[in-house]
Amino acid sequence: MAALAEELHQYHQAHPHYPPERPAPPRRKRRQRPPYAHVPRGPGDIRPGTWLWVKPGGLHPAWGDMHRLAMLTRLGSPHCEVWLDDTTMHRVKPHLLILERTSSVSAARAAGVTTFVERVGLCPWPLLPEWQWLSWSVAEHLARIEAEGPAHRLDPVQESLFSVPTDRA
Repeated sequence: MAALAEELHQYHQAHPHYPPERPAPPRRKRRQRPPYAHVPRGPGDIRPGTWLWVKPGGLHPAWGDMHRLAMLTRLGSPHCEVWLDDTTMHRVKPHLLILERTSSVSAARAAGVTTFVERVGLCPWPLLPEWQWLSWSVAEHLARIEAEGPAHRLDPVQESLFSVPTDRA
């Protein structure tokens, strides 16, 4: 019995079990939840604070190969920065980020806009044409912003709110 146990032990050492263990996660910056929030109101309206789903393959393999909910903290063309609920910051390519639909759909319904054709059952009918942008990736929203040019971008409101009058009477 001892010889058989030794033989099985040697075999196990030479052939580890599969699947192999996940790699150790790299060190990441940790940050508290960012204080801003943004709900997209239309195509190209992507800003920090937007909740997104990270598609499989967008994160390091140590974070798993499944969709992860994340908040956008920095928008960029080669990489965007997202915050995960485990307080870690990650860089993800924009084509691997998709909008989190429930907040956008609830905002649209609150505004009185019909988004889905309602259906009893597990899944709703497809989006209406004016709401197809809800299924776009962040890369498609960035392309829309670039196509519209700087004239369509919103100017900050803070300048007009806190402007100091030049002449005092």
